[in-house]
Amino acid sequence: MSADDMSFGDEWPLPPAWMFDCTECARLYRVMKHTLAVVDELRLTGESGVDHDPMDSVPGSQTGLARHLALAHRELVPDWTPGCPGCADHRGILDRAPSTGSLLVATEHRAAHLFVPPGGVGIV
Repeated sequence: MSADDMSFGDEWPLPPAWMFDCTECARLYRVMKHTLAVVDELRLTGESGVDHDPMDSVPGSQTGLARHLALAHRELVPDWTPGCPGCADHRGILDRAPSTGSLLVATEHRAAHLFVPPGGVGIV
């Protein structure tokens, strides 16, 4: 993909400064970015048609950071993002049948808006 092929949904947001004040946030963010770089390099240089992330390391590392944010920094996680289908889905689930599990998953999704491109937030 060239820069001409990119859209706003592909741009990685700059995480808030407070994330780097937390040692665990900083560590998980570095792991996520390193994992993404390794998998991207494999996709660019590896064989075509091969799953270069068979263990889903990239979404797993994103979910790990989102889980940490949801549990350790819930008060700093952003509110629902207007126009985000995932936010609308999670909000609807919580309105219909709130549970501890669905609240955690919804908070993880909202946290992902801090560090995942808009086009990739649906993975978390």
